Amino acid sequence: MALDATTAREMIQKLAEDRASYLETLARAHDVLAKALEASVTGKSPPKLTSEAVSAVRRNTNHTIDIESLKKSSTFSPEDSETDDNESMFVQEPLAKEEYDEAGFRQHIREYKWTPNDQEIVGSVLGNDQLLQRTTVFPVTLGPVDDRSHLSHYSIFDVGNDGAPLEIQRATDKPVSRAQVIWNNIKSINADENRSRQAVGRITIVREPSPLLFAALHYTQNTHFDMDEIFSMLVEDKTTAFAHRPFATDQRQQRTFVFTLDYFTIIGDECEPETWQKSDEEGGSSQSQVPLSRCSSVIALSLSGPPARHVKYKARRAEQKLGYIFDPFAPWRVLSIQSYPDWKHSVDAHDSTRHYVNGPEAFLITLRAEFKDAQKRLNEVYNRIADLVRMPSNFMFSSAARDRLLFEDEDFTFSRRYFWAHQSLGIMNEDMQQMILTYRKVFTESVWDGSSKIIWPGDESVSSRYANWRKRMRNLRADIENELQGLEEIASRNTEKMKEIKGLRDNLFSGTSVLESRRSVDQAIITVQQGHNIKLLTLVTIFFLPLTFVTSVFGMTNMNPDDSFHPFGIVTTVVCLPTYMLIGSLNTTSGVHFWRRKTKQFFSFVGRIFDNIFSFFGYLPDTPSNPQPDPRPLHQRSQSTKEGMAARGSLAGLATTASNSAFDRRPALSPHSTKDVSSPNMQPRALTSASAVRFDDEKLVDDDTGPKHLIRNLARGAHRSTGSWGTMNGHHEHGVSGVDHQQRHATFLPGSPIVGSPTSLRRAEGQGEGEGWVKRVLTWGSGGGKKRGKDGEREV
Repeated sequence: MALDATTAREMIQKLAEDRASYLETLARAHDVLAKALEASVTGKSPPKLTSEAVSAVRRNTNHTIDIESLKKSSTFSPEDSETDDNESMFVQEPLAKEEYDEAGFRQHIREYKWTPNDQEIVGSVLGNDQLLQRTTVFPVTLGPVDDRSHLSHYSIFDVGNDGAPLEIQRATDKPVSRAQVIWNNIKSINADENRSRQAVGRITIVREPSPLLFAALHYTQNTHFDMDEIFSMLVEDKTTAFAHRPFATDQRQQRTFVFTLDYFTIIGDECEPETWQKSDEEGGSSQSQVPLSRCSSVIALSLSGPPARHVKYKARRAEQKLGYIFDPFAPWRVLSIQSYPDWKHSVDAHDSTRHYVNGPEAFLITLRAEFKDAQKRLNEVYNRIADLVRMPSNFMFSSAARDRLLFEDEDFTFSRRYFWAHQSLGIMNEDMQQMILTYRKVFTESVWDGSSKIIWPGDESVSSRYANWRKRMRNLRADIENELQGLEEIASRNTEKMKEIKGLRDNLFSGTSVLESRRSVDQAIITVQQGHNIKLLTLVTIFFLPLTFVTSVFGMTNMNPDDSFHPFGIVTTVVCLPTYMLIGSLNTTSGVHFWRRKTKQFFSFVGRIFDNIFSFFGYLPDTPSNPQPDPRPLHQRSQSTKEGMAARGSLAGLATTASNSAFDRRPALSPHSTKDVSSPNMQPRALTSASAVRFDDEKLVDDDTGPKHLIRNLARGAHRSTGSWGTMNGHHEHGVSGVDHQQRHATFLPGSPIVGSPTSLRRAEGQGEGEGWVKRVLTWGSGGGKKRGKDGEREV
């Protein structure tokens, strides 16, 4: 509606009335509480809390302003105003009476079977007989104590049947220590049966407890929570969640819902991480890192009373089990243990202005506060890391500042800094993803709408109580999703910062690499100069070496001092000049090659002399398995076919056998025995070879001796023979074998018949030299052969 002058005056008047009503209510509540405090001191019976007094301590929320621009964004105000006066919407059954004492606490410490994870947390308490034998286990004096329990903090609320949480503040005759106050508040519940306002729920939040307080929580809460499991979840570096487990053998696990958050925080001033928490070993800020510590918290919900329903577990390979589901509106307890070595705890998550319809709602509000604290801590870690890698303010104006960031120093400060920052942001992102994934994996859509059969079943159609609860759950879900969205935004910023750090690190590596390259060049120049100096020193030494030798010889004491110096001059010239010439020639590349070649020739000459001497006395050295190649030029090399085949190593034996039958009986080469294969009247000649090879357009055929690869290798290996045969190619004038590249290779042995199709021979005839080229084929092949056509083979 429009905000005109009349409406504004009416609203101001209404606000004034509300203010007067609020002050009156506050005064009445103050009177009631003062009377109760006076009665507790004097020993008189406390005053009864009437409905009028109870309504006096409630916050008046019946009047609202119907202006959209002035509405608050609080999720719970509308529901509270609708349900505060209807107690049927809240849990009505009170918690069972419980009381614990220090005698039982001592016995619990001595006799309980502590797990290894329990011992990590409360290890300093176990076996401490001096502590257990004191009159009071907990410190009684104010001020710092050895176990640092004076830094512990707590928030403990009793929730009545109206859903309002009231913080417990027990009066004492004299000031006591913080540990004693926490023990006094957690050791009993509903202990005063005459109290009109009995608690239907208990919210216990302990921050930074000491080992002794951890043991006290284990003693007082172990009946309702599996404290061994909770301590294990605190020690493990992982965000986990265990919803109600109806088929668990431990009934405590059936009743409880446990959620653990694990991430990082910056160590606060005067704070120390627990011994079981991973933290920065150096402690304090440095140029390359920020002091971080692993931190964790546990939020647990326990539902009391008998099971509300049963569920069956059906499995193919297991017997059916019966599980138990507990009523969401049963008496409840919420336990939150926060181990954060800092001062960033939220202490306003619960207050008397809120009204919780049941335990799951209080549990989710506590979980929401933990997500909010996680967002606050991780955001500060991001800011500190961003400040660590941020450019200095004079970066754009100072070349010295730029060079300091571009080139690494002797301590590798920036490499360490960028590496630590990049990896730390990546680990933080993994922690946030794990928190979000765990939450969304447990709190599915069926949990929020009430269709789940295990986690808080019951939708809006069950009753008006469930309808009101589901309506509040929707609003609470939206708030938690907003906190998770904040975590996702931090993760996104971490990713962008990681890219920036990677760029800075790459620039640092590039600049440092260039600097190192320049230093390497300078070092190489120094090395070369040192080499020149050493070379100069060597030359000077070598120059005086022959002179020293000559003077040493002529300086012997037995030499006649009256002799002439002519022998000394002659010897000096004969010794020094060749030495200097040799050194001068070895100082050049051509001289080195020259003397290397002469040295090799000298040793070869000496070797031949020794071979002749040994041969003269009948000693024949073994032939090496890998003979050295012939150093003679190609045109000076000559060998027979047998020698050529023997030089091929593995085929030496086969070559000898084949050559004895094919090559030893070849006729002399005659340039006048030319026969034209194209002439139909050509007379056949007698065959002189024991081996015959024929070829066609399709395959190579073996007629008599050995496989075709042997014949081919024999022909290829004898290319240095005296001209009796060779490789047949139309583009080469020397050699006889084969046809063009489209034909199969065929080997022609001297004196052997040539078998081929007319098509092949005509194709060979057309390669460059025409008829004369084919004539030479038959001339070198002793003029005989066969042709194979459609009618079979025929001699040519």
